[in-house]
Amino acid sequence: MTSLKGYLQLIETFKKEEVPPQIKEFAGKANSALGKLQYLVNDLLNVTKIQAGKLQFAKTDINLSELLESWVENANHIYETFTIYNDTSEQLFVNGNPERLEQVVMNLINNSVKYACEEKSIRIKAEKLDGHAQVSVKDYGIGLSSDQIERVFERFYRANDNNYSASGLGMGLYISAEIVKSHDGSMRVESELNKGSTFYFTIPLAENPE
Repeated sequence: MTSLKGYLQLIETFKKEEVPPQIKEFAGKANSALGKLQYLVNDLLNVTKIQAGKLQFAKTDINLSELLESWVENANHIYETFTIYNDTSEQLFVNGNPERLEQVVMNLINNSVKYACEEKSIRIKAEKLDGHAQVSVKDYGIGLSSDQIERVFERFYRANDNNYSASGLGMGLYISAEIVKSHDGSMRVESELNKGSTFYFTIPLAENPE
């Protein structure tokens, strides 16, 4: 898939001779579809590792507040029609894997975008809570029913609405919850239909951050 993606990008940027606009358009669409396929394959690989008990990654003491600032900045560039706020006001250090924690945060942001209504804003906050760092991602989207709240972290579950057609296999929240669990943490959600959702994940603070 990586090679195929590379060839499609070469077609899109080819400059030695004129490439018909329609060909470039088709290459762009194919590249986008391939990106979605790559995302799904990565999810399947992650689930396979989880089931085999092999979802392992290195951990180190990290400044979660600084990383959140960077992730939110990136998300604002990716989702240009949304405004994503970082309401974190204190420095929080945890022992974790920055790439995997970014995966969790970006998945929550992606879901907020996917199920958004007219309000195009998302609020993210990290704060101390009983010796833990709690990160919340709040949106103003379609929300979840009580039945959906009970199942939303299940593997392959998709909280679809009749008015929304969301892509994916319903593994993002399941994988995110397992990543958080591997950080000795937990995930939960508070939500109400048509009033948005707030997803939380909580992991222990670093004992002696440098």
